[in-house]
Amino acid sequence: MKPTDAADPNYFHKVVDCQWACPAHTPVPEYIRLIAAGRYSDAYMINWKSNVFPGVLGRTCDRPCEPACRRGRVEEQPVAICRLKRVAADNKDDIRARLPRPAATKNGKRVALI
Repeated sequence: MKPTDAADPNYFHKVVDCQWACPAHTPVPEYIRLIAAGRYSDAYMINWKSNVFPGVLGRTCDRPCEPACRRGRVEEQPVAICRLKRVAADNKDDIRARLPRPAATKNGKRVALI
C-alpha cells in the first residue's frame, strides 16, 4: 500500500470525511486496513507519521473523526476509529528500529512541552 501523498492536489479530492475531520489528517482508511490484516506495528507507524502520540491520543482524543465517519450514515454507529488507534498502539511490536535516529550532533537548542 502506498503512503498518502498530501502534496498531490488530487489527494484532497479523494480524502475521506473522517480523515478531513481529524486535526492531524491521519490517513484513517490506511491504518484500519492494516489493523484488519493484523499488521498492528505498521498501523501504529501510519498513525505516528501524522501524530507522534497515537497511543495517548487513542485514549484521550475527543474523536472529531467519528461523527464524520461515512459508516455512520449507512449503519447505526460510525467506526470506532479512536479505539482502533488504541488497539494498534497496544498490540504493536517493538518499533524502536523503525523510528528516526537522534541527530548525530547536538545544536545546543532545547525543546520543552507544556
